[in-house]
Amino acid sequence: MDKARNDYNALAEVNILNSSQESDDMAAGTAIVKWEKPSLSFVKCNIDASWVNATENTGASWLLRNSSGEPLLHSRRSFSAISTKLEAELLSFSWAIDCLSDLRFGKVVFESSSYLAGEAIFRPEMFLGFQDLLAHIRDKLSGFRLWNISYAQLQGNRCAHEIALSVTRDHRYQSYIAHGISEER
Repeated sequence: MDKARNDYNALAEVNILNSSQESDDMAAGTAIVKWEKPSLSFVKCNIDASWVNATENTGASWLLRNSSGEPLLHSRRSFSAISTKLEAELLSFSWAIDCLSDLRFGKVVFESSSYLAGEAIFRPEMFLGFQDLLAHIRDKLSGFRLWNISYAQLQGNRCAHEIALSVTRDHRYQSYIAHGISEER
């Protein structure tokens, strides 16, 4: 647990958690550039994957915050023998969606810096090689009261990215789910 807390503390330092910031960067049709709070009564789950190649472990992470921008939970895991970056990103989505479904969150914005993964979920007929995985994702999403998938540029998804990167860069293969953020600095 201390390792998870230390990982999160290090990541919190690089992440902008200033909940008073309003984004001027979100215009019609543009990606989210920095992290934005979800609407009241929603939580936001930032998701990322770090894929190197088919022979290396892939990192996956998600970070959940409430409508005030406060971190509620975060998690990391690794996958092995993942053939493509898109497969890694879809597995990360699937895993995050499964976790939040199991934790009984009802209104969730899922946000990722993988535009292609979002497209695959919304248009599965265009991604025939992932039909089973996409069917699972869509089935699990139907269990939420309300949900949305949004795209953020890497700057807006930096904390989740750093957690996923810790698997491929630092070889941290131990999976965990941790609560909030530690007060220790």
